[in-house]
Amino acid sequence: MSSEKSRAENSKKALQKADFTGADLKEADLSSGVLIEACLKNADLTEADLSEADISSANFEGARLHRTLLYRSRGRNTNFSRAILTQANLVEANLVSADFSHANLSESDMEGADLKNAKFKNADLSDTNMTGIFLSNADLSGANFSNSDLIAADLSDSDLTGANFENAYLNHADLSGANLQKARNLTPDQIETTFINRETLFPDTIPIVWISDTKYEFGSK
Repeated sequence: MSSEKSRAENSKKALQKADFTGADLKEADLSSGVLIEACLKNADLTEADLSEADISSANFEGARLHRTLLYRSRGRNTNFSRAILTQANLVEANLVSADFSHANLSESDMEGADLKNAKFKNADLSDTNMTGIFLSNADLSGANFSNSDLIAADLSDSDLTGANFENAYLNHADLSGANLQKARNLTPDQIETTFINRETLFPDTIPIVWISDTKYEFGSK
């Protein structure tokens, strides 16, 4: 076991502002740990357990979190930009206002996570389970949702400009007030399964004609 991993595990309840930049923390047990404002930039947390940990305002920029457990973790304003979170477990995590810009979350499980106001600019969210996720007011511009499950996801008032929806499942997703301009591979069939309103902005390829406040039809291109 690395000395860094041993130190982290033995002190996991008191790691506020700890510096683990570039540390080898593979398979570390940091469950229920307190890592508020800790720096884990470029650290390797492959298969580590951070379930129910408090990682608020921590810095995971460029970190490797492949198959890492973040189940029910708490991380308001946490920085995951450019991090690798492939096959990670973020189920029911509370990561409001977290930054996942340019992060890779492919094949991760984010069911029921609270990510309101979060940033996912140009993030890879392909093949991801996002059922029942809360992403209102989030920056999802340029994100890749191909083959992802967004059933009952709250995407209201989110920025989805340029996002890729190829083969994404959007059944019962809330797109009220969302900005879908320049979204790619989005189809009328997908839209018909969602909740939208007059404030929802669509790409030019999907013209919407409102008949009433609740009824619409697709216009001609």
